[in-house]
Amino acid sequence: MNLIERTLVERFDALALAGAGLDRRLHTVLVTPRFPTSRHVVALLFSGRDRRPSAVAKVPRRRLDDAGIHTEARILNHLGSLPGGPLPGVPTVLGVVDVDGRAMLVETAVDGAALDPALVQRDPNRALSAGADFVSRLPVVRSAQDNPDWYARTIAEPLADLARLVPLDGETEGWATRTHEVLAPLRREPLPAVLEHGDLSHPNLFLAQDGRSLQVIDWERATLDGLPGHDIVFFLQYLSQCRQHATTRPEQLAAFDDAFLSAQGWARTVVASDLSRRGVAPEMAGPLVLAGWARTAGTLAERLRADGEVTGSSAAALADAFRADRDVALWRHALLRAEEGRLL
Repeated sequence: MNLIERTLVERFDALALAGAGLDRRLHTVLVTPRFPTSRHVVALLFSGRDRRPSAVAKVPRRRLDDAGIHTEARILNHLGSLPGGPLPGVPTVLGVVDVDGRAMLVETAVDGAALDPALVQRDPNRALSAGADFVSRLPVVRSAQDNPDWYARTIAEPLADLARLVPLDGETEGWATRTHEVLAPLRREPLPAVLEHGDLSHPNLFLAQDGRSLQVIDWERATLDGLPGHDIVFFLQYLSQCRQHATTRPEQLAAFDDAFLSAQGWARTVVASDLSRRGVAPEMAGPLVLAGWARTAGTLAERLRADGEVTGSSAAALADAFRADRDVALWRHALLRAEEGRLL
């Protein structure tokens, strides 16, 4: 029995694990992604000989890196207590407990088929419908009138943080300055704050057994101070990459152009519809596509930052991760397209 299993058995009643379909014979399967921004070890919790997990436990890889755990718990608890009832398709928090000095989040598992590229390619319209419906249900947290500092919080501060962490001899700050110049008209627009997932792509997405509704996991990047349009733009880019079988960076950038700039422009109309539901003018779709990728790139600073100052070889490793990051490439690509007049 490993440390996670022992902790769960000891806290079995306190966490109400029986209500999640587990018994004290539970066992775990560890999932440990190894990409640079992966912060957690994930344990799938099974009961007896069940083939599907009943719950999930998440533990930080590093000590003192509990922020993502507490963010996910806070967001899921918020979604579970909405005035109209819990948001369908998200896990339920069972508890947060200590494991050897680290916070461990325990939550229910979702039950559905992974919305991976193959499933999207088989039925892209169904995937689009499920994702757009899910995003439309994410709540507005503050009205535009009560959200005057939205640009500083969602765009300017993350980009400034990124420029400090990965300066690249002023290159990052230069891209940020150009972004602010292009978005100058947008920053004067009043925008609401929305609950934002921040990473709506595989492997965080599942189609429920009804085949029509989306289930979403991994809320560690979520926020109550989100940008309208951000989640739908991120999701549509994922769909476009699946549709185009795009795996290389040039192919992914071409998938962006196909979705947001081509004559068909199928993604722009979806973004405009999502914005209209939030009370945002549809003509803001183009600027908010750029703003969304600038925001996603900016949040890379928090995901890459280690404890303390980043110096020496660590700084070099962060620079390499920055240059290789897809979201950074999409931010720069969207900015170039906007400067060409093709996006705005």
